[in-house]
Amino acid sequence: MALAYVPTLYKARNLPLKRPVCAICVDRTRGRTECVQLGYRVSVWLCPAHADPGFQTRRGGRDFVRTLAGVWQANGCLTAARDRALQAHIARQRERPARGRPGSYAWPDLRRRLEAAYAGGAQPAQVAGGMRELEESCPARPPSRRTLQRWYSQRRWVTHPP
Repeated sequence: MALAYVPTLYKARNLPLKRPVCAICVDRTRGRTECVQLGYRVSVWLCPAHADPGFQTRRGGRDFVRTLAGVWQANGCLTAARDRALQAHIARQRERPARGRPGSYAWPDLRRRLEAAYAGGAQPAQVAGGMRELEESCPARPPSRRTLQRWYSQRRWVTHPP
C-alpha cells in the first residue's frame, strides 16, 4: 500500500532556514517570521501575515485567539499561562473610555500661560498667589506648588518659546 503525500518540514521548500516556522502556518510559512510577545511570559513565532496587528485585532482579537488556542490545544500544549495570555489579548481589545490626563497634563493652557510668565522672568512663588485664587473659584483641583516648581525647573520655554 502506497502512502499518500503527507506534508512535513523535513524537505519543505521555501521555508525560513534560520528562524522557526510560523506557529499557525507551519509548512506554508511565507516571509520572515518574528517573535510576538503575548504577555505572561508567552511568546510565539508568526509570519508577517499573522504577526500583523490587523489580523491580531480582527473581530476583537477573537480570530487570533481562537486560531492559536486551536493550534496549542491540538498539540497538547495549551497551558494555563498561554490561556491567560490569550484572554488578556481579548481583554486589551475591548474599548475603554479615555481617562483624564493626570496631574499637570490636565492643565495644558495654564502651563503655557505660566511658562510665558516664567520666560518673562517670573518666579514660581510669584505665580502661586494666582493659583490660590484659581483654587477658590474653580471646582477642579489646580496644580500643586511642587508642580509649578517642576514646570519652572524644566525650562521648556527655552527650547520651545511660548
